[in-house]
Amino acid sequence: MLTLPRSPAVKLLIGLLAVLCLIGFTLQYTTVAELDHRSSLGRQETDQDDRTKQPQSHQHEQEPQDQYPPKTPVEETKKRVPLSTFQVPADLYLTHDVAIPQTIPPWTKEDTAMLDTAMGFNLMSEMLRLEYHKNEDLSEQPQRLDMAAMSRAERLYKSLWNHVYPIYQSFSGGDRDKERRLVQLAKTQPEVDFFLRLERRLYPWVHHARRTSFSLHTTYSGKGLVFCAGNGQFEFVVTAIQALRSRLKSTLPIQVFHMGEGDLSVDRQEYLKNMAKDIELVDVTQVLDNEHMKLGGWAIKPYALLASSFEEVMFVDADAYFLQDPVVLFDDPGYKATGALFFYDRTLFEGTSHQSDWLKSIMPIMSSFPPTSRMFNMLSQHEQESGVVLINKRTRFVGLMSVCKMNSKWERDLYSYQYFHGDKETFWTGFEMIQEPYAFMRNYGGVIGELRPDNDQSVCGAQLHQDYKGQPLWWNGGLYRNKNEGIERYLKFGYWMGGGGHQQHRERFTLDNEAMIQVLLDLGLTSSHELELEPRDPEWDFRESCLAGGPVQTLDNKSKTLANGYVGIDKVARADGDRINNGETVDPKTHDWDTV
Repeated sequence: MLTLPRSPAVKLLIGLLAVLCLIGFTLQYTTVAELDHRSSLGRQETDQDDRTKQPQSHQHEQEPQDQYPPKTPVEETKKRVPLSTFQVPADLYLTHDVAIPQTIPPWTKEDTAMLDTAMGFNLMSEMLRLEYHKNEDLSEQPQRLDMAAMSRAERLYKSLWNHVYPIYQSFSGGDRDKERRLVQLAKTQPEVDFFLRLERRLYPWVHHARRTSFSLHTTYSGKGLVFCAGNGQFEFVVTAIQALRSRLKSTLPIQVFHMGEGDLSVDRQEYLKNMAKDIELVDVTQVLDNEHMKLGGWAIKPYALLASSFEEVMFVDADAYFLQDPVVLFDDPGYKATGALFFYDRTLFEGTSHQSDWLKSIMPIMSSFPPTSRMFNMLSQHEQESGVVLINKRTRFVGLMSVCKMNSKWERDLYSYQYFHGDKETFWTGFEMIQEPYAFMRNYGGVIGELRPDNDQSVCGAQLHQDYKGQPLWWNGGLYRNKNEGIERYLKFGYWMGGGGHQQHRERFTLDNEAMIQVLLDLGLTSSHELELEPRDPEWDFRESCLAGGPVQTLDNKSKTLANGYVGIDKVARADGDRINNGETVDPKTHDWDTV
């Protein structure tokens, strides 16, 4: 419980101090924006005006039992957001949590002129000293990696990228000709020279058989799915892909990324290529420079998204399974409005601020999202579930570059993976580093599986995610009852439960004292006991992988048939994996995947 002093004089003084603090905060934000004038630019997409002029209305034909999404006045769902030129349809806040980024002025002629001054020289020196050699070991000298300076440099890079890219596009010829002309222009245009040097410092891995990121960006086209798999994930990815191809009849092209033959053997690569149509195997180290990335484990995921040939790309974990054709996500209102769609993780492990404290220390400028997040309100150490990620690389390319930076060798080893569980939080925090917009589906991770034997009001199994209409869409964690505890018994899929996150006033659920004081001041209250709270979210039993406290829902017959049918596919995939391990040559076309 948090109680404010009740004396009228003291309450008035606190109110005045709060107003003064808010004014000071606003002035500080303005000063930061002015000092960061060259740091960032909200991307000037030509299609943004069209989106804001044509807001979409999401009328739901039928709501599930827990009345999702909540019928809330739009103005009450909106949070305090920074001033920004980026806008989204008003009713989007009913179904998604949207990160509205700070808008910082674009690069101008005055900025270019400033580079020839003493201040400009110092600025460039500060930004360009961020480089570390690809063979350098920073494990004993973490101070060599200044994440706050990197954040400033990335926002500056974004402004330069938006300024230089039109110049690159104006050149005639192919990408190699354009790159040669740009390098030649850098000899007389200081901002072009600065851009090329800064890109080499921040993102050296993109300069693999290319001189700029532009020649990668121009290669993208179409929509598709990206998986990552090594030998250890082979059976999982076989099941996941066959679930899409043989059961959901999804026709989206698929690229499976790996790190060479030592990661995914040649015979397994051939199996994957031959088992269904439109499957391409890609060695990420042939597209990006692994001398700098030094990939391993989770870190490959954002780089696979960047290296993929798809312009609109969806990453899918090897053990993630869909109940609807994933193509529906490319029409999701949150994705279409922002160009990036993320999903929430489960609400787990409250009461710590070390993650948010670190993020505040390296990001003086943030979007509207972090202050409203569970992580910043000390309600959960997990915010994002990266089993499915959608990014439009035409509009959010530099945001993805920043995510990759968070997963580079020393950035992940010394910082991001120390504060977060692998790659998960690096997607939204990478977008925050460079101030790009994104949207979260407005429901927390739920569960799909079977009833708990000792409690029929609890559902146990894998982590479920819903679409914006509240319907089950996909789940992550495989097909076993509880893989984290080694219970490798196949689930009997029959039930599900949403993870919550639907409250009208989620800001009132906070363990952060400063945030609670602001809530009480806004409402004119003196104690958190006086707050009117909505029902709390269901709670997880993490060890048992069970969720309780919400409505138990029964899977419809179609979803039940799909989910349990994936078990049959998995049994065949595991049998084939064993045969490959024994040195046999296996032809996946001998199976009737539609009926196994």
